[in-house]
Parts: sequence; C-alpha cells; structure tokens
Amino acid sequence: MTAVELLRTAREAGERFQGPVNEFVEEFRHASQDARQALIADRLSGPGPLEGLVAAVVSALCRETGTPVPAWVGETYSPEPFFPFPARSFELRLRLLLESPPAFRIRNVFVPESYLSRA
Repeated sequence: MTAVELLRTAREAGERFQGPVNEFVEEFRHASQDARQALIADRLSGPGPLEGLVAAVVSALCRETGTPVPAWVGETYSPEPFFPFPARSFELRLRLLLESPPAFRIRNVFVPESYLSRA
C-alpha cells in the first residue's frame, strides 16, 4: 500500500484508521529500499489531520530505515492539533504534546512516543 493509498484507506476506515496505518508501517519496514521509495513517491493531497499523520509516519519510518525523505513530507501537516488516540483529559493531552516524537509534533500530530512500536 502506498502512502496515497494509506490516506484513502484511512479516510474510508473512519475511526478505525489505525488498522491501515499499522499495515503500512509493517509493509514499509519489510520492503526493500527500492520498494520503500515507490511506496512514498507520490505526493499527498494537502494539509489535513490524516495527511499530517501519514506524513509523520513516513518521515519517522524514513529516518528509522535510512530511506531518503520525499519533499512532500516536509510540506504536509495537520492545520489543527490532531490526537489520533482519544485524549479527552488535559493531563493526557499535555503528556502527548510533550512526548510526541519530533516527526509528529512538527506536523501538529500528537501521539505516544511508542506510537510506531505498536504497529
């Protein structure tokens, strides 16, 4: 599944978008370097909560695997703070604001520091 397909599938999944994200993470980690480049070659549609999440996941995975980061990743973000997990309490929101990995935080997406290890 490419990053563009991940975005489409995550939108279609609604509140269950985490399943496609996990699938993408696993596929990316097990792909060859050439296959990884193909998975992330196409630009996403623009800013948005899920767009920011996908860009952050791609950025973090590229760093993890030594894959060059495509230019579109640096231009993609969530225009509003996005908490992929329910963060209703002030304390939990604050915790996620502080512990989110940089690839997520700079895109206005706030997740636990272990987010990608759960995939």
